[in-house]
Amino acid sequence: MSRPSLIRTFSTAVNTWQCDENAHLNVQFYSEFGHEASAHLLAHLGLGPRAQRATDVELTVGRDHIRYLREFRVVDPVEVVSAPVEVGERHLLAYHEIRNASDGTVAATMCRQIVCEPAWPEAFRARASQAHIDLPAHAKPRSVGKLTLPDLSLDNAHSRGLIEIGRSTIVPAECDESGSFLPQHQFGRYSDGAPLLWNHLGFNRAAMQDRQEGSVVVEMLNHYRHPLRSGDLLVAMSGLAAFTDKTLTFMHFLFEAETGTLAACAEAVGMKFDQKIRKIMVFTEEEQARLSECLLCLTACGGSHG
Repeated sequence: MSRPSLIRTFSTAVNTWQCDENAHLNVQFYSEFGHEASAHLLAHLGLGPRAQRATDVELTVGRDHIRYLREFRVVDPVEVVSAPVEVGERHLLAYHEIRNASDGTVAATMCRQIVCEPAWPEAFRARASQAHIDLPAHAKPRSVGKLTLPDLSLDNAHSRGLIEIGRSTIVPAECDESGSFLPQHQFGRYSDGAPLLWNHLGFNRAAMQDRQEGSVVVEMLNHYRHPLRSGDLLVAMSGLAAFTDKTLTFMHFLFEAETGTLAACAEAVGMKFDQKIRKIMVFTEEEQARLSECLLCLTACGGSHG
């Protein structure tokens, strides 16, 4: 019997408007690619949108883990290939390999936990089990998943040392066909607020840009806690959980502002980026001393420095 293989689930090309100040694809669009690839993978396994509407199942996303391995630049062709790597009675872990289609190199990996209620149909589970592959080593968590993200409310977020990096309203264009807030835009809220967080840490982002220095994210783990809908009010809050001479580990929290409910929370590993030579930069001793003064009190947050 032949071994299961990855199937094509998405393809596109990088547009100018999808790129950020580093002249490469912004992190939020990898989430979009994985989201659309998930729908095509489910359809391949027998549970596409029409089949879902014909059953009593309800699907939600539990978490997304993304590793950003290589840059995508404008007009680069994108191809996503996918397969299940874990199949349970009520959950499925979908693996998406996001490749540069021009040479086949892996630009990013995404693992999405999809939860089904009340349970997956038997025929779907059988097909998913047959298509199962082992998770590749390059897709496994490297620097995230070690912290305990607390179940905060908006009322007590400030007391934990978090700062506000964004305040906004969800508009219909940011939602899917059922009116639910799309994952891409959750990641987008974290990304849009990054300059405020870096400024809080003592890095003048405008001055950095003048020196052709930027910031990049190399890994993120996002947990979806509470559904959001069009019209909901959002507050994004973040803080520094840990750092090394090259990396910063951030905690992000997204709250529904009207009730203060935690809607999503994430770990993200960021770095300073030299835009001229496309290389990661090392933090100076002075910068590291400043960073140490900005660390969150993780004991109070229910975690540890790990």
